[in-house]
Amino acid sequence: MMLSKRQLVSYFLATATMLTTFNFVQAASSEEETVAESMHRTFPLVPAPRSLVGMDVNLQIENASSKLAAGYPNQGVIVKFYKNLDQWQAKGVGGQAQQNNSGTYSYHRTNINTAVEQSTDQEQNTYITTYTFDSASTGRWTQVYKNGMATLSGKFTMVRNNLPAEQQLAPNNNAGLHIALIIKSGVSASIPAGSFPSRGLVLQSYAADGTAKLLGFGPGTINSKATYSYKKVSSNTAVEEAIQTSDFFTLPYTMVYTFKTPTSGVWYQNFANGLIQFSGTFNTFPR
Repeated sequence: MMLSKRQLVSYFLATATMLTTFNFVQAASSEEETVAESMHRTFPLVPAPRSLVGMDVNLQIENASSKLAAGYPNQGVIVKFYKNLDQWQAKGVGGQAQQNNSGTYSYHRTNINTAVEQSTDQEQNTYITTYTFDSASTGRWTQVYKNGMATLSGKFTMVRNNLPAEQQLAPNNNAGLHIALIIKSGVSASIPAGSFPSRGLVLQSYAADGTAKLLGFGPGTINSKATYSYKKVSSNTAVEEAIQTSDFFTLPYTMVYTFKTPTSGVWYQNFANGLIQFSGTFNTFPR
């Protein structure tokens, strides 16, 4: 059953009246901080790298605005590989507008934990990408395309290209796995909070034939099924694209998995082409 966006919004509004509060117990610490500790926590000083050569930078797309009629990515991930001091290659996965690309670049640090990359692709389009590091290999990025024709932003991770197989964290496929998705955030610009899950658990079980079963636990979660494709895009990152079907809708989603261990990490989902953005942590288990 396919619902229009207006029907889908109506469904979520109706669902809101039936939801209850889903509370999680969180540990709190009352230890006092010194001024120095507070300053370090508030303003972490993580050095930006001097060079990107030999690195894969996984640019997770979380926000997108564009003046272009079509053809610019708004979901998924862009993986950029820096071959040397002035050449890059990129592959995009997630959504119909993603594509492979290449070009030239310059990179320099602008502060202790920030850097700017100025690049030009093979069609002479220009990009300015700003990186803010919160660890040696993670942070946030913002990219401006052709003097403001489009802007993308989100989180990034950085890993060595072509790591040995035993050091790579993301599996080559997810067939035969259970993936337990802990929902820690759910936000929407057009659907009121409370009418979709913002906390909970979804257990997703993947078969080798490209189908999956989804079981929801917690207010607002539902049981459903999906057809999916999975692609490993770097040593620690994979993208899942799916069509999810429930009793109420049939809609697409794009999910980016960032592995921190071979069986756990964080995930970000663009549901229904930006209608809702979900994120949280995950663990994988064999079926």
